[in-house]
Amino acid sequence: MSRTTPVAVASLLLWTLACNPAPKTEAAGVGAGAAVAGLSAEDEAAIHAVDTEWARAATAGDGNAIAALYTDDATVLPPNEPIRQGAAAKQYWVDFTNAVSGSAELTTTAVEGRGDLAIAVGNYRMSLTPKQAGAKPLPVDAGKYLEVLRKQADGSWKISHDIWNSNAPAKP
Repeated sequence: MSRTTPVAVASLLLWTLACNPAPKTEAAGVGAGAAVAGLSAEDEAAIHAVDTEWARAATAGDGNAIAALYTDDATVLPPNEPIRQGAAAKQYWVDFTNAVSGSAELTTTAVEGRGDLAIAVGNYRMSLTPKQAGAKPLPVDAGKYLEVLRKQADGSWKISHDIWNSNAPAKP
């Protein structure tokens, strides 16, 4: 029976480590050695401001102001409805504010991102009434949302993807 020396074991370990590729630390599309920076405090504040403006515009019934918060190629994924993209995504909010009025509150609970891409997660609460004559207020709706935002050439942030759903149980 042969005995393995510590030098042989160390040599084998070093050889194994040398043959394995180093873990990747740079993001796709970023040059070797370049670090991808997280969001600055200013970027995080600007993203929170987008959601604050969204709630203000919704409460004011200004669908065009809501639409302006979205990129031209935006995608919205409303609950129980088909995906809307581009101009149809923006029109969704104009139609929404033409159909109902009331208050909207957004509470952004987390913002993460790097470079010109960010994700915002939060909770919403809406008290809405259809604009039809004699319509009664809808039940207050509370739920959650996830947005993907892209930093624009002018430094502003706009929503590129938006999905939300109610905390209320689904009706059978």
